[in-house]
Amino acid sequence: MTKKKIVVIGGGWAGCAAALTAEKAGADVTLLERTDMLLGTGLVGGIFRNNGRYTAAEECIAMGAGDLFTVMEAVATHKNMDFPGHKHATLYNIYKIEPAVKKLLLSRGIKLLMADPAVKTEYEGDTIIAVITKSGLRLTADAFVDVSGSSAMPLNCNKHGNGCAMCILRCHSFGPRVSVTTQSGVEEWTAEKPTGLGAMSGSCKLFKESLAPEIVTELEKTGCCVVPIPKQSKSIKKSWL
Repeated sequence: MTKKKIVVIGGGWAGCAAALTAEKAGADVTLLERTDMLLGTGLVGGIFRNNGRYTAAEECIAMGAGDLFTVMEAVATHKNMDFPGHKHATLYNIYKIEPAVKKLLLSRGIKLLMADPAVKTEYEGDTIIAVITKSGLRLTADAFVDVSGSSAMPLNCNKHGNGCAMCILRCHSFGPRVSVTTQSGVEEWTAEKPTGLGAMSGSCKLFKESLAPEIVTELEKTGCCVVPIPKQSKSIKKSWL
């Protein structure tokens, strides 16, 4: 029996999960990723099993979709920890998780096309028959799965923030997200908070070597260190605004 061909567009957590599920169902799977790394915003904070996600993780594992959680657990640094806004959280090493997930996908025979997203679609009637990648590669399939997310749009960063600081998505290096969904005439919705879209994440990266020794010790021990803003900093008037 000939395997069905599936093309997954987007290599974040959702795209990797979709690719694994399709492969388990017996499909020949190709995954397209816009950048040179998998997991997208999953490389920002490295947190899972926190709050309601704990139940979601257990449900996914019970339904036979525990592969990715097994990988996360293998590179976890701290487990079952609490800190402001998060309960029973687990932290994974963001530098180890991407190659570990990539190894898993490749071991299952899933083909990865990195830094080569789908940018155009071809149709027969209302049916997508092929996508064209940024490099000009034409891929046909029996089904196409668009899990490219809703981020990677520099205009949103300019509209709701203060411009681009080159986050992990690196839009200016790899180009913005192209939606096969909207190309197919399906309207996409963007969720907004009552006060506006808000930030994608409050995460930033600091070298531990640049921190005070007592902070490093606390981070290594518990995975979290809450440092209050000094009172003198709170009292500074932002006269430059």
